[in-house]
Amino acid sequence: MIRNPVVSVSVGATAIALGWGQSLFRNVQRLPLVGSWVRQGIDELSQRGDRWLAQNVDPLRARVLPMAGDLVDLVLDQIDLTALVRERLDLDALVAEVDIDAVINRIDLITLADKVIDGVDLPGIIRESTSSVTAEVMTDVRSQGERADDRVARIVDRVLGRDRDDQ
Repeated sequence: MIRNPVVSVSVGATAIALGWGQSLFRNVQRLPLVGSWVRQGIDELSQRGDRWLAQNVDPLRARVLPMAGDLVDLVLDQIDLTALVRERLDLDALVAEVDIDAVINRIDLITLADKVIDGVDLPGIIRESTSSVTAEVMTDVRSQGERADDRVARIVDRVLGRDRDDQ
């Protein structure tokens, strides 16, 4: 709100004058001889005011609106809008009113998935996981091969009558 003593005094004086004018108008309008003249004068003033407004509002608007836009731009240039929003806006209340389903429906999921996949080194992940699995499998195959060799050697030793402790 504008806090200017000149504005406050002017508005206060205008309010008093309007109050007195309304009171005077109501009382004078009730007087038997003068009341009809006052009503006629008020009607003429009202019509004159309507004509003036009809003739001058559009030109006045054409002058004021561009200035108002420029004034708003000047004010906005002086304000840190981010700080203003943080100080004055309840972001939690605003976000609570957001229709999340509508937001999600506006997302192009295919494009999003493509971007995520492009950002992931899928061949590298597959290479890493298969190389560790391959190493484990090879170790298991070697161990099983060694155990099979030992069994075959024992069978051959028995058939040939060899003692394994001698070797």
